[in-house]
Amino acid sequence: MQKQIRARALRLRRLLRKEEALHGQIDDGAGKRYLIGPLFVQCGDIESALTHYVWFKQNCTDESGEPIHNLFWAVALHRAGDVSGANNKLLQTMIQNIYLLPILLNMQFEVRDIWHSSSREQPDYFAEAPPELVPTLSDKERSWITEQLESDRFRRVEAEYISTFSALKDEHSPQKRRGILDRWYEFQHLQLNIVG
Repeated sequence: MQKQIRARALRLRRLLRKEEALHGQIDDGAGKRYLIGPLFVQCGDIESALTHYVWFKQNCTDESGEPIHNLFWAVALHRAGDVSGANNKLLQTMIQNIYLLPILLNMQFEVRDIWHSSSREQPDYFAEAPPELVPTLSDKERSWITEQLESDRFRRVEAEYISTFSALKDEHSPQKRRGILDRWYEFQHLQLNIVG
């Protein structure tokens, strides 16, 4: 099974690089760029996963990835010993979908009555993921994720997220919505630049 997953990751990487060479840019409506890193992690090839994530950061500068993509990125960094980088990427994962990590760990969670800008932020997002995109975690990794979720930093960000997107749910003034989002982006930026 790991050989098949690795072969798929290599094939997708070749296709993506071919598109880049042909068009001079990435033309990836199918989302191959989000699958390659996770597939490399799933087959245990952390070096190739990290190489892909470096490529992603350099070539997809206008996007932050998506929740499962970032979850695997966090796991790859953690397995490589970059704890600070892993914690930041895990926080980014939680910001993109506050339900994903509790669902992954089979924890109780509350479905919030808040505004969601996309289906990636919904509670059922992770349930719709194909089996090969559900990470196999060690007990140590599960403990690490639990510790982060229970940390002051993660709780503070989650509380601010819920407050922000609750406010957005009932706010219809474009100017006020912009102000709420600007404050959120500033807060988020500061939190993601804290080492820890």
